[in-house]
Amino acid sequence: YGVVDFLWYRRHEGVASVSSPGYDVIDEWGRPIRDPVRWPSSLGGQGFKIVADSLNKMDLKFGIHVMREISSEAVKQNTPIMGSK
Repeated sequence: YGVVDFLWYRRHEGVASVSSPGYDVIDEWGRPIRDPVRWPSSLGGQGFKIVADSLNKMDLKFGIHVMREISSEAVKQNTPIMGSK
């Protein structure tokens, strides 16, 4: 297995940590999305497909860790819930 641990959606900055708010990369509905600087292969709507395909070619499975929470950045931006309007 190849698993991307949580905080894959957090911008990589020297001061960013598990408890530092304001570094999450989110979409217009507050959902976490890949940081294109840390994950350049995700550009163009690819997501983790290139990474997953590479691991699958090595007979490995791919997964991502997703936390059950609302991003503090989404709360700060007061993003709507998709489909709620």
